[in-house]
Amino acid sequence: MSKKILILIIVAVLGIAGYVSYSRFGKWYGKSMDVALEQEEELHQERIEELEEQVYSLEEELAKQEDTLIPKEKLAEVFGKEVAAVTPEEKALSCEDIKWNSSAFFNHLDKQAYVQSYGIKTSSYEFFKQILTQLSETTPRVTGEMMELTTLMSNMAYFYRVLGKKRVDLIRAILKNESDITESVLTTFYQWATSCDRCDEMEEECPSLETLYEYAGFFLNTLGGRNYLMRRNAQLRILVSYYCLLILDKANDATLNRYGIDMRPHIKLFMSEINNTKGLIYRKQYLEKLATLEAKYEN
Repeated sequence: MSKKILILIIVAVLGIAGYVSYSRFGKWYGKSMDVALEQEEELHQERIEELEEQVYSLEEELAKQEDTLIPKEKLAEVFGKEVAAVTPEEKALSCEDIKWNSSAFFNHLDKQAYVQSYGIKTSSYEFFKQILTQLSETTPRVTGEMMELTTLMSNMAYFYRVLGKKRVDLIRAILKNESDITESVLTTFYQWATSCDRCDEMEEECPSLETLYEYAGFFLNTLGGRNYLMRRNAQLRILVSYYCLLILDKANDATLNRYGIDMRPHIKLFMSEINNTKGLIYRKQYLEKLATLEAKYEN
């Protein structure tokens, strides 16, 4: 056998041996990689389960903390019934319950020394109806606010101009002294104010959706309205804005959004603010409702 042929045979044998070795190494390496990937996936799954447990524990702890924030004794004293009746749940209360809740709050106000100190000559409820009449007869400007300085100044001083200092001071005193039940009071008034279409006995008392829409637009979409809210504490500012969004949604459903106010940027803003504001008892309910509105107006 010539030297040249011998070299070719050796090269061929080495090539076959190398291929066999490479194939076996590839299979071994592949199995090793599969084992490593499986182990890594198991570690990730374990970590995910640990994180899920932590999230669940944190949610439980948050729920406990929020429950301790509920002023149950004060709510029972004011409304005389279960706390669930004055929470922002997605359920329609009966007209009787709505009437009861609002009347109970005004009866509570009539007994308070700080209210009596203002010397109003009527019941708190009659006083409230007088304010509603004044606000319904003279609504603020929602558009064209920046066109003239007089319009802007009129919006900036709107409530003092329409109601007068004494009435405004009493309203501020109520907000301050009843701050621990602000969330329940506001949900009560929202339910009351938006029940006219189904509660005949309250039709002449509560404001129309058109009037509510004007004030929702004022607080959400004007410098004067936002200025009023920015001077309030974060909780009150966010809650008023939240209920303005609910009113605007109702106006959209009734094709009454004549100013074409876009809800979407407000929804995103208030979801963020609610998440970052401490002391909100019903944070979860607000966020769930806003998430529903976000999905509704995403297109």
